[in-house]
Amino acid sequence: MKKSLWIWIPLAAVLLTGCSGNDGADSIAEGMTAMENKEYQTALEDFKAAAALGENDAAAYRGEGLALMGLGQYAEAAQAFDTALEATDEKMPNTKRDILYYKATALYKNKDYENTISVCDEILTLNQEGDACYLRGACYMAQGDYDKAKTDFDAAVALSPKDYDLVLDIYGCYQEQKRSADGAPYLENALNIEDSSDEGSYQKARIYFYLEDYDNAQSLLNPLVEKKNGEAMALMAKIYLEEGDTTHARNLWQELISSAGESQTAYNGLVLCDIQDDDYASALGNVDKGLALSGEEARQELMYNAIVACERQGDFDTARTKAQEYVEKYPADERGTREYTFLQTR
Repeated sequence: MKKSLWIWIPLAAVLLTGCSGNDGADSIAEGMTAMENKEYQTALEDFKAAAALGENDAAAYRGEGLALMGLGQYAEAAQAFDTALEATDEKMPNTKRDILYYKATALYKNKDYENTISVCDEILTLNQEGDACYLRGACYMAQGDYDKAKTDFDAAVALSPKDYDLVLDIYGCYQEQKRSADGAPYLENALNIEDSSDEGSYQKARIYFYLEDYDNAQSLLNPLVEKKNGEAMALMAKIYLEEGDTTHARNLWQELISSAGESQTAYNGLVLCDIQDDDYASALGNVDKGLALSGEEARQELMYNAIVACERQGDFDTARTKAQEYVEKYPADERGTREYTFLQTR
């Protein structure tokens, strides 16, 4: 249910209907497939083609907005969502609410907190939803209004009491403000959710990971890793890396590539192992392998880590060039902007 703000945003499962067997409908379907594969530029082109043909404007422009979000172009995404909203009517309340939420998310990612709050207020007049309460609370948190943020966070959890992603995102907000201790109770309470499924074990391991309780996280993950659960293997690799055990972390990432195929996420995991081992040539080689794959799954992290590897091996000219490419592609990322500013002094 939760459309996390801390990872790339996937296409919602809601398929906006109204498409028949024509070129515009085909473009929308192809765009949705590209979104699921995190091929955001391809998706954007497909949705633009559908919009040009006048096929289901709400779906086409909503798709454009989602693709633009995946590309990190949040202001443009919000504009696309506005166009999609113009194509909705009173017979499409669920579609309108869905688009409003994505518009609010785009505004939030663009740090337009006041307008995000206004859109969330509109959503909450349509229906009381945990997502909207959370997002409004995240805005209040960013503005330093911690009391209002907590009120909204508490309301969000009350509306979605078994949403692990929600409490992790709430914790992330507190962490951003260096108030992790205030966010920890949300995670600790989620550990009491009754859920003995493999998915429940994985989600609780995630919580222990963020609480830096790696022993309990590993205890929950071990049976899942034995079953070759890909998500569990990736999380276990991250724990090994946090503990400084790059050998076991590297082995898990390589096993994932062997069993599930190449992925940008796996290559980025290997890059992080290489950087921790001061093997920057290997890190850059794994960056190239990851970037050669299609999609945007971990492209941003790979590009950023390439800057880090070049900088640490003293190749500031290449690092500066890569940093410039990074900020051009991800202008809203403050981390990249800071790095580029620093490298201009080297």
